[in-house]
Amino acid sequence: MKIGIIGAGNIGGTLARKLVASGHSVKIANSKGPETISELARDIGATAVVTDDVVKDVEVLILSVPFATYPNLSDLVTSVPRDVVVIDTSNYYPFRDGAIPEVDAGKPESVWVSAQIGRPVTKAWNAGLAATLADKGRPAGEPGRIALPVAGDEASGKAVAMTLV
Repeated sequence: MKIGIIGAGNIGGTLARKLVASGHSVKIANSKGPETISELARDIGATAVVTDDVVKDVEVLILSVPFATYPNLSDLVTSVPRDVVVIDTSNYYPFRDGAIPEVDAGKPESVWVSAQIGRPVTKAWNAGLAATLADKGRPAGEPGRIALPVAGDEASGKAVAMTLV
């Protein structure tokens, strides 16, 4: 698959590494520019690009950014074709993200994110630490295999996320 990842931190970088190793074509972008992640991209076989280019010609867009920054992605994500699956890896941490009254009042995180970016999201990879994602994956039938939840309202998005997970 052709995958774009916004966010090259612990989770985004780990997913880029794993997805490239699984044979996917991966573009990765961050808020600081491709020159800041070019070494990471080269080392794992991904392509570092500007954020505007990470969404072009992809089948899947993975958003791996701090929760509070989602409103900043609205214009970018609304330009993505509707058949592109959008996967959100984030979790809300008030100590990092600041208080978000709607979420604090009980609005599910995925519903809040969807409202911010104008697109439904599938949640995946948000229930494991980067080290878990990097080191604990095992093939089907192997002892010690872990499970990661995938959730969303769109069956097609969940199917794609499950394939990638």
